[in-house]
Amino acid sequence: MAQVTVSQAAQLTGKNRSTIVRAIEKGHLSASRHEFGQYLLDPAEIERVYGALRSPDARNGNERDDASESDDAHQRELELVREMLEQERQAHARTRADHERERHTWDEERTFLRSLIERHTEQVKLLTDERQQKERHSPTLLSRLFRRAS
Repeated sequence: MAQVTVSQAAQLTGKNRSTIVRAIEKGHLSASRHEFGQYLLDPAEIERVYGALRSPDARNGNERDDASESDDAHQRELELVREMLEQERQAHARTRADHERERHTWDEERTFLRSLIERHTEQVKLLTDERQQKERHSPTLLSRLFRRAS
């Protein structure tokens, strides 16, 4: 098998990349350097230090397991958000119904008060008219003196 990079070695062992680099720097794991300074490791050396390596298929299976766990978590979170949204909708509907009832009550009260004002206004008009009629029929001082009605 060809030599592998530190990242590939980390995937094959299930370790973190920094763990592999520290093992190389401490001398626990032998590696050569690429022309650009990158470490290259022999898979046999990696297996000597860390034991049996994971196969690429097993690694993809684990990634699928992680992905399915992540999908399950996202699905649960989505369900919770949907429940919260439904509760908000119900609360909004209750609030709207309360507002409608209150508005209806205010409309009834306003109608009642308007009718009261109209009746009061009519009574004031009748009283005013009676005064004016009495003033017209009451004799003036001159007419009383001369016994004339004006």
